Formats: sequence, structure tokens, C-alpha cells
Amino acid sequence: MTPITNYGTILSDSDGKIGDVVSIDPPEFMNPAIESTNHSSGGKRAYVSSGLQEMAEFKCVINYEVADIASIVTDLKAGTKKPYTITYPNAHKQTFNAIATALKPQPADAMKPETLKAEITFQPSDSFDLSS
Repeated sequence: MTPITNYGTILSDSDGKIGDVVSIDPPEFMNPAIESTNHSSGGKRAYVSSGLQEMAEFKCVINYEVADIASIVTDLKAGTKKPYTITYPNAHKQTFNAIATALKPQPADAMKPETLKAEITFQPSDSFDLSS
């Protein structure tokens, strides 16, 4: 199997591509364990699946473009939950519903002129597919 580059990863919502993604830390998929230790577990802690699958909060950084930021701010203020997709260069996709929970413009340092960026935090919720 040949590894692929991460260059070209896209984040999109139901309205289309979300800005120019600079970096993305994809959400972690989890099925937390709960402790089930009892008096007959031989002095060892025991665990079982909670049965509650979830995806962890994740962040991405995009180039700060007014139209993209305005859309995220609107969704954040309204608490809008909508479908999102992370598409990787090999066409593999992660799809999930999520809520934008934070928007943080990145520092503007006059000593290091760079493209203005913004960090967006998302919380996936209730529906996801990792097999696309």
C-alpha cells in the first residue's frame, strides 16, 4: 500500500466548501469503555463498551475570508447543526453532523506578515459515517 499526501484535504458543509483549509485535526472516533469491576473479577478492573459511539471535538484553520467567516458566525450564533464532510486526497470521506462551537481569528503579527487565518472548533453530534 502506498501512503498518500495530505495535500488537498477539503472540509465542506451542506452549502459547499468551507474556505481555504490550512490545517485540520480530524475528529477522533470513540466508543468509550465503562468500568464493570465486581467482586468476582479476580481483583482486576473490568470494562465493557458503553455502547455510546462519539466523535471528539476537532479544529481546523482556514484563511480568513469575510464570506467564509460570516457563514460560520451565523451558524455559531444560531447553534446550527448541519452535515459536514472531510474529503481526503484519496477520495476517502468522513461525514458527520456538527455544530460550530468557536471561532478564533489567529494573531496578526506585523513582524511576520502572513495570511490572516481563523481557527474554527466543531463538535460532531449524533450522526457520522467513517466508511465512505
